[in-house]
Amino acid sequence: MSYSFNYDLNKLPREFFKDVAKIVNKRKLHKKFGKTSRTLVKKFRIDKTLGIHLEDAISVVEDLADIYIKNLANENKFKKAKGKILLVPHCCRKYMDSRCKAKFDKKFSSYFCNHCSADCLANKATKLGESKGYKVFIIPGGSCIKKILDKVNSEAVLGIACPEEIKLGIKFVESKGKLIRGIPLTKNGCSDTRFNLENLKEALI
Repeated sequence: MSYSFNYDLNKLPREFFKDVAKIVNKRKLHKKFGKTSRTLVKKFRIDKTLGIHLEDAISVVEDLADIYIKNLANENKFKKAKGKILLVPHCCRKYMDSRCKAKFDKKFSSYFCNHCSADCLANKATKLGESKGYKVFIIPGGSCIKKILDKVNSEAVLGIACPEEIKLGIKFVESKGKLIRGIPLTKNGCSDTRFNLENLKEALI
């Protein structure tokens, strides 16, 4: 289940993300991050900038930190994994109607990109993933992951989603004995969602 509110992290300065990364690298966050996350929210006026409640802003920051921690912890093992999957949210497609030529396969409950729009994020992610040997699935929601993992031989999953959904995905994928890393959406919602392509390039190890 995704957040009950929408956000657009593209409105935040790059320094915010640098601060989160620094904190993750330097501190043990699981017990101490509560005060730090509130400080970051106030420092960058995240709740005001994103137009969301203070507690919602704190939740986003804490979820981002948890994902960074998991990514760092899994990095070396992830590099060595055999058979990797990239999960792309279907809501980042340029078109959400018949203009999108992606083929939907009921076997996997997934779309497969036909590269109809050069400026489509799903198209760009598919090309990047496939160039690195990943099997790419463009999925309508997290419930599709079980079907894909049951049918595809893999050791590791790289997923793009909102922070809350990534955290839920981490629990499920790890329960299947697989490695997982996540790339948080920079803009959530039911359509025109966004993520950072440079982050994807760096994560495709």
